[in-house]
Amino acid sequence: MEELRREEICCFVEKSISNKQYNDEFIFSLSSKTVKKVKQILYLDLSKYKGVISSHSVRHIKRGHPSDIEYICEITKILETFSKVKKSITRDTKTGASIVSLEFYKKYENQMVKLVKLKVHRDKRLELKTLFVKD
Repeated sequence: MEELRREEICCFVEKSISNKQYNDEFIFSLSSKTVKKVKQILYLDLSKYKGVISSHSVRHIKRGHPSDIEYICEITKILETFSKVKKSITRDTKTGASIVSLEFYKKYENQMVKLVKLKVHRDKRLELKTLFVKD
């Protein structure tokens, strides 16, 4: 099942990169392991949340961190086997509104992958905003 999910995500990423007009979302369920770990660490209940990857976010990552694009295919694995998670709050530069994000960290061969997801309260979505390898 996980390999199938990985292939589906990789196809979505490829389509998003190859067609700039493509505007879609890939929605996936969070594993019970992820929900349980986040609740233990941050006391945040994500049981009704869905993960979302938009084609726009894929292109953002491709522009800013082209060598890290492959990690998008691993998103479900990263979320299930993260080594650290924390909540962060940033300001939207256009609206001034507070944006609450969850940052998931996972170690890969002595490199740290940082995965930032936007948490939107009203519709229970965690949307991928950026992903990159952190030194």
